[in-house]
Amino acid sequence: MKTRIAAAVQTLAALAFAALALPAFAQYPAKPVRIIVPVTTGGPSDLVARILGDKLAASLGRPFVIENRPGASMTVGTAVVAKSDPDGYTLLQAAANMAINPILMGDLPFDTIKDFAAVSLTHMTPYVFVVSAQLPVNTLPELFKYIRDNKGRVTYGTTGPGSPQLLATLLLAQQVPLGEMTEIAYKGSSAAHPDLISNRITFMIDPLAASAPHIKSGGLRALAVTTPQRNPSFPNVPTAMESGAPAYDFASWGGMFAPAGTPREIIMKLNGELAKALNTEEIRKRFGDMGLVARPSSPEEFASFLQAEMARWKAILKKP
Repeated sequence: MKTRIAAAVQTLAALAFAALALPAFAQYPAKPVRIIVPVTTGGPSDLVARILGDKLAASLGRPFVIENRPGASMTVGTAVVAKSDPDGYTLLQAAANMAINPILMGDLPFDTIKDFAAVSLTHMTPYVFVVSAQLPVNTLPELFKYIRDNKGRVTYGTTGPGSPQLLATLLLAQQVPLGEMTEIAYKGSSAAHPDLISNRITFMIDPLAASAPHIKSGGLRALAVTTPQRNPSFPNVPTAMESGAPAYDFASWGGMFAPAGTPREIIMKLNGELAKALNTEEIRKRFGDMGLVARPSSPEEFASFLQAEMARWKAILKKP
């Protein structure tokens, strides 16, 4: 009897030692994971992080807690992740500012390439030209005419320096002569919407996902989408190419990063779970209903995509 008890104790001790000896990634995640979203609630990055966080929590058995850290064109929250331990317990749901900020901001508190490990693209974000339903403008050509006829009095909303909204407007101004306009910067799309709906700012090139509820409710009027194809969720909204800006093509994107140095095994575990979620019909539909396009990738594809985006926007922004 004593021999059997001793043997059982030895077996349990051996199992406990083996568990302790397992590398950290084999037990990952062993506690809640933070997903930092560097914008306010309600925008595409926030919505995507919450949807995918729920899926990751269900599949990996630990909470994925969303933490909004807006500010300084998304650099506040991004810096939090850059300085976090590379253990897989702090992640970043990033947007296209990751490619833009290094071009426009010379004093970033992180290195976009060296301080992050790409996990996966998560989605593409079509944008839309929107105005208040109170503004007497119903088409994109009418907006262009309104801007020219009201020089010096037209305002447009953005979410700050380097934001996709600003870049989309700068790209438009390079292709369509519009004259003087004034930028009004907000902390996020949701912060801009009250002024846009009440016609205190003239227009905004906003993520379709963020503006969609207000378009559906009638507070905002959609004039054109920014992609070459019409969006399936809003098939009656024409493209900018169809509406007086034949060369205009703009979309943003989102993806998940971890701090540089995060074990490859953790990166691949997260990548695999994200791919499974993003390839489901449920997620594709939920994203589509918000005006997003689900877009998984490998870590290598995402890293290459980021560098290509940085090169693309550097060429555009350096034009006179």
